[in-house]
Amino acid sequence: MNNLEKVKEKLKLLVTDFKDNNSYYKKLSEADVEDKLVNELFVNILGWDKKDYEKRAKVRRGDKGGSADYAFKINDRIVFFLEVKKVTIPLDKEADEQVISYALSKKIPFAVSTNFEQLKIFCVEESEERKVIFRAFSNPDDYLTKFDDLLLLSKDSFEQGLLLKEAVKEERLKKRVSIDKVLLEDFWRVRTLIANDIEKNKSGKYNINEKDEIVQRILDRLIFIRKCEDMGINPENLTLEEIKHVAESRAYSHLKTLFSKYDQVYNSGLFTPNKDNDCDSITINGEIIQTLIGYLYESHDKKYKYNFEWIDADVLGQVYEQYLGKILAQTKSGKAKLKEGQAHRKEQGIYYTPTYIVDYIIKNTLGELLKDKKVDTKKIKILDPACGSGSFLIKAFDYLNEHLSKDSDTKQHKLDFQGAYSVKTSILKNNIYGVDLDNKAVEITKLNLLLKAAEKFRKLPSELDNHIGWGNSLIDDDAFEHPFKWTGDFQEGTFDVVVGNPPYFNLEMLSDEETEFLKKYECYAGKSDILYYFYNKGIHLLKEGGILGFITSRYFIEATHARNLRKYILNNCNILRIIDLSKLEVFKYVGIHTVIIILEKGQRKNNKISYQEVLDFNNINNNVNLILQSSLSEDSWVLGEKNTLKIYNKIEKSTQLRLKEISIIEQGQKSGLNEAFTVDEKIIKEYKLEKEFIRKLVKNSHIHSYNIEERGLFLIYASEKMNPENAPKIVNYLEKFKKSLKARAEACDELYSWYRLQRPRDQSLFDSTEKIVVPYRAEYNKFAYDDLQRYNDGGDIRIIVISSKEFSTKYILAILNSKLMNFYYKNIGRKKGRVYEYFVEPLQKIPILKISLEKQNSYIKLVDKMILMKQKLAFFGDKNTSETAKLEDDIEKTDNEIDELVYKLYGITEAEKKIIEESLR
Repeated sequence: MNNLEKVKEKLKLLVTDFKDNNSYYKKLSEADVEDKLVNELFVNILGWDKKDYEKRAKVRRGDKGGSADYAFKINDRIVFFLEVKKVTIPLDKEADEQVISYALSKKIPFAVSTNFEQLKIFCVEESEERKVIFRAFSNPDDYLTKFDDLLLLSKDSFEQGLLLKEAVKEERLKKRVSIDKVLLEDFWRVRTLIANDIEKNKSGKYNINEKDEIVQRILDRLIFIRKCEDMGINPENLTLEEIKHVAESRAYSHLKTLFSKYDQVYNSGLFTPNKDNDCDSITINGEIIQTLIGYLYESHDKKYKYNFEWIDADVLGQVYEQYLGKILAQTKSGKAKLKEGQAHRKEQGIYYTPTYIVDYIIKNTLGELLKDKKVDTKKIKILDPACGSGSFLIKAFDYLNEHLSKDSDTKQHKLDFQGAYSVKTSILKNNIYGVDLDNKAVEITKLNLLLKAAEKFRKLPSELDNHIGWGNSLIDDDAFEHPFKWTGDFQEGTFDVVVGNPPYFNLEMLSDEETEFLKKYECYAGKSDILYYFYNKGIHLLKEGGILGFITSRYFIEATHARNLRKYILNNCNILRIIDLSKLEVFKYVGIHTVIIILEKGQRKNNKISYQEVLDFNNINNNVNLILQSSLSEDSWVLGEKNTLKIYNKIEKSTQLRLKEISIIEQGQKSGLNEAFTVDEKIIKEYKLEKEFIRKLVKNSHIHSYNIEERGLFLIYASEKMNPENAPKIVNYLEKFKKSLKARAEACDELYSWYRLQRPRDQSLFDSTEKIVVPYRAEYNKFAYDDLQRYNDGGDIRIIVISSKEFSTKYILAILNSKLMNFYYKNIGRKKGRVYEYFVEPLQKIPILKISLEKQNSYIKLVDKMILMKQKLAFFGDKNTSETAKLEDDIEKTDNEIDELVYKLYGITEAEKKIIEESLR
């Protein structure tokens, strides 16, 4: 009997027992149903452990929702909610809506309700236009007849994402609308409505940014009030809903009165009249205010009702991040309009961090620190130097609050009715710090943290204004706009934890003055990314033994220009963890491949780094490899499994000779306008272009292992030697592109003639009788032989010209295309998802073994055979014949023969071959 049969047998016994003793089970309380039936079903049959779920105390306030009975988790992430009823209570619409509302507000796609006699699985993010019931079991016998459906609720199923896959396959999640998207659309609507009303009443007094700040302050206050209402802590039971029913002319004055009462109770600065923000002195149309208030109770289309108690701060944070993503712009008529196009925070390289990433980083930084009983928790300082809407600080708040609440002194203090409140306010006063260059993001962070600490009739700390700062974290010079001074509470070297998701963009986006300022950082390099400086600054800010946790682009691991950063990290920190997320799409539709890195400031001998490449974040703790930090240098970091690294090091040490010592490696030409300089035979004939300046063209996509696919394209090679006198027809042809050609950067500055190539490169190299050509990006090694003097347009290839007479080009080609060198390059090449970048520096590092020219002949013969067979196969195109099948078999056989020669050359054993070939699958 296999495991599945055993599970089904257990289920049969449970169902039979329930049917035989039905009258007994109908008398059970809800709690007893949980203990005797639900636990049996979910724990003993569906494989969940008691530590996998959180059982929550019920909270009832009239018609307000309470806590879900169970929140089931995988790696601390909620995957579904479960609501349990007595056997005698039917699963009606009210019961359905209760558990759906929990999941919808928490952005969890699944919810389950059961009284054991029935069970329903809800696909919660589904549009209300269609049924949200995903699977239903109308009686206990259904558990057996629909056994496969029931297994979708097993722990194994959630670990593999089977329920989600099934929902997507059935298109039940295709048109889902999550609550943050609906709320965001409503926020955008009122943003322009209020801004335009301000313009109507105070024409010309405020610029567009001032209007936006007024709108945001009003919105911040309203969200705080709505959160208080749904938590049942609104002073004097005052609600915004009452304002919906007063006369329009009095709506805003009533609202300002409400603001005043909240200021008296909470005294946080949020409701205090502010000379820098005129939302208390202006008048806004009552209809607009009532519309806005209405949107905070239910969506504009009346489909969704909002319960702000259950909208987590991180969900609200995502809404606000996207809210900030559009800029309020002013039209010629003075009206406000949201600027369409790419979100301006994304233009700055800023992306909202998914909750599961935030959880992981806080758990492995602050969480690790809290395990040390010698640490005084109340004095821990946590900083996010690019805090955005505060997601990392919110999670840090939760961690500290939970930890302090478990402390024995705090438990005793909770006997005092102010105890829990004191813990929360203490955290805001002493532990949490953040900085952001976007002032609106700073205000949102403050709001989110205040919402965390809000308690009925308790004043909120005003110190938050001194803990969440506005400014440029990297620049402290008053000569620049919005410098941030790391003094006082923000003094460098005083933080225990630094966390965040710093922005990613190249320094080319900065002004010359800003770039010049950054030269004072140890990590400075001319073509570096701004994130390097956040690492540098973050380490400076830590105290000795402090921990840094960032999620960033992973390029610094291999990038040439990150050499100084890698050196700085190695010289100042113990690297605790590196989590490679390049095969996961953490930031959707952005194309950035990421890594989580956890560092401890300080140095210890023999530090071992926990490294893993993650395919599924649910299995984050699987396949961890330990790497000695001393094995890394300022050169590209080679990270991987122990046996893989052993083989890599063997190849490294096999020879001192590198490809750069026997060759010249060059990037392909760049014209700066492909459509002008890339031509075909038809254009050449039609315009009678001078053939002296025409070259065969090869592009990235034309290159395969050993051969180049002929596409009939050519390059107009307009070097400094070409001019209107010796190539009048070409210059005449290029005239139609003249405007675009003159707009190219260097052409604008007249550094070269408008008809010239932007980067013509060394002509003699491309005219070599033979050379090797490689695409700049490929999933595996694709080195091709070129004896037709091909050129390039776009810089998307690299060429290798063998300069030493002691090496045959075809011998080197055999090595480069081998499985062994494919394996080697995957350890040194810069990764972009599943693709590797073939740039000059890593190519130069490839180790080459020297053998006699006579011994090279066996490689040359096989390469000649490969080139000929691949040319023949290309001739057949997509045709499948017995001849093409034989050719493919012969190509594979010859490829294997080359691999065997190269394995033998580098002394690779059979066991090592197996590891290499497994890693390439």
